[in-house]
Amino acid sequence: MAVAVAFAFLAACGFASGNVLVRVGTQRVPAPTATLLTVFSGIILILGLALILRLDEIKSLSTESLGWILVLGIAGYPIARLFMITAISMVGAARAVPMAGLQPVVAFVLGVALLGERPDLLVIVGTPIIVVGLFFVVMPRRGSASGDGVAKVQRVGYLLAIGGAATFATRDVISRHVVADLIDPLVSAGLALAVGGTILAVILHRQAAKSIMTIPKNYLLICMLAGVFQGLAVASLFQALSRAPVTVVSPIYASQPLLTLILAHFFLKRLEAIDFLLALGTMVSVVGVILVILGATG
Repeated sequence: MAVAVAFAFLAACGFASGNVLVRVGTQRVPAPTATLLTVFSGIILILGLALILRLDEIKSLSTESLGWILVLGIAGYPIARLFMITAISMVGAARAVPMAGLQPVVAFVLGVALLGERPDLLVIVGTPIIVVGLFFVVMPRRGSASGDGVAKVQRVGYLLAIGGAATFATRDVISRHVVADLIDPLVSAGLALAVGGTILAVILHRQAAKSIMTIPKNYLLICMLAGVFQGLAVASLFQALSRAPVTVVSPIYASQPLLTLILAHFFLKRLEAIDFLLALGTMVSVVGVILVILGATG
């Protein structure tokens, strides 16, 4: 279980680093193009490792396994990651990413209902605490911009972040079944990225081709570097899910809001304002994560 906790925390670190880089990149790169770049750089790394280290397993995959990989690829990338990157570009990483705190709640419900998991008492207590912190993050601020246009953008951004978090949680529950019973975690991560990247390329290739020609190369490289971090995070997450229940893993890697907040404080001061409620909400969520970790490790 300790190894699973370590992999889940590595996933949180990878996603947090990628989120901050995405925020920088999407200053100039449209969100759909940024999504495509992050997925393709992840494919190069993770699928490359899978081909080198697990080629025999890839060749022997069953039709059922390929079907599950298709589901993981669709849920994780054309839907969830596109939603989350668009949300980050609209409301900022420090506000969009805490919505990931909804993931353990959705994962908890689905894990108990569909996988028959029976979480520890501390996991049961810690999961709703994570959600309480989210209310502080999204509470209206005094003196914040209140124009209809700004408010509408913020609402859409939060809704996209929530939709992305819920979709990621659903993918995690499916991933738990897949990597625990059917497919090697590295193979699952690499092929799911490849499926998601292919679908995104079909949908977005014209828009991406036009925008790439006019965007400064350093911003494109930042998005690709974000994809490397996020690809490593997905691989770490699947390793964690192969070793522990989703009701344990999901709350731990949902600590990424705190890591994102810390990184945003140091690297995104010019782009994002971090206020007391945002910091408080993130810290409350992390208390919930700590309880889950304690429950998971006994």
